[in-house]
This record gives sequence, structure tokens and C-alpha cells, in this order.
Amino acid sequence: MAIEVVTGQDPSRLKSLRLSALKDAPEAFGAKYEDELLIQDSQWQERMVNTQWCFVVADGVDVGLLAVDRADKDRNSDCWLSSWWINEKFRGKNIAQLMLDWVIKLSKENTWQVIGLGVWPENLRARSAYKKLGFVEADKPLPSRSKPGQMYLGMYRQVK
Repeated sequence: MAIEVVTGQDPSRLKSLRLSALKDAPEAFGAKYEDELLIQDSQWQERMVNTQWCFVVADGVDVGLLAVDRADKDRNSDCWLSSWWINEKFRGKNIAQLMLDWVIKLSKENTWQVIGLGVWPENLRARSAYKKLGFVEADKPLPSRSKPGQMYLGMYRQVK
């Protein structure tokens, strides 16, 4: 198993993995498969330039995805994780920890102290997984940017 930091050279790879994630777990994300299917390659390319992405590769196959952005001021963190997904066949194999280790390394390189992410309150499986990785839930849900009218729960972890 290996982490590959994604560069802007292959937007079709990002698109393929992102669509796989949305098909596998549509309830876990703010985006919809049908909408992202229509995104042009130039927009996928732009996403690769403006966000830091990592893929997890097992035996030459992409099995995980994670995006990291500098957090907006209202996120209560220095960086914000999104699109975190691991192929169901590979869950429970310490891949999430491998991905978090990459985020911590990236955070240290950028002098970020707090890592944040958002999760739907009803996604108990994800909340449990993030807690095992050291994330702590915020006191109250906040309004979602991606799904108006829905609330998300912020979770935060200190970089050590």
C-alpha cells in the first residue's frame, strides 16, 4: 500500500476515483455522482491545481482518495479535509491512518496546527473512524455549504 501525491497531469484518474467514491457512498458526500459526471476535464484539472490530493494505491490499483485545502477562516482549522474515501474492500486495513500520516506531514510542512473535516451527523461509521484517528467533534452542527438546509458536524485534530 502506498500514498501517491497527485499532480495535475492526469485529471481522468482523479475523476475516475472520485466518481467511484460517489457511487460507493453517495450519502457520505456533499456532491452528487450525476453532477460530477458532467464536469469537464479542464475543471478536474483545475481541482488538481488548487487542492492537494493523495491516492492510496494497492497492487497498482487506486483504492483511496483524500483532498486537503487551506481552510477558510470560518472552518476553525488551518486545513480542511474532503473527499476522504477508501474502497470498501480495503477498509479496516490501517489505510485511514496512512492517509492521516500524510496529512500530518503536509500540515507540519505548512505549519498548520489544526486539521478539520466535516461529516454528516447521521454518518456514525465515519464519525467513529475519525474519532479513532484522534478527531474530536465540535459542540454543535453547522450549516452545510454543499447541501443547503442540511447541517454537518465539524471534527478537529491537533497536529502533534
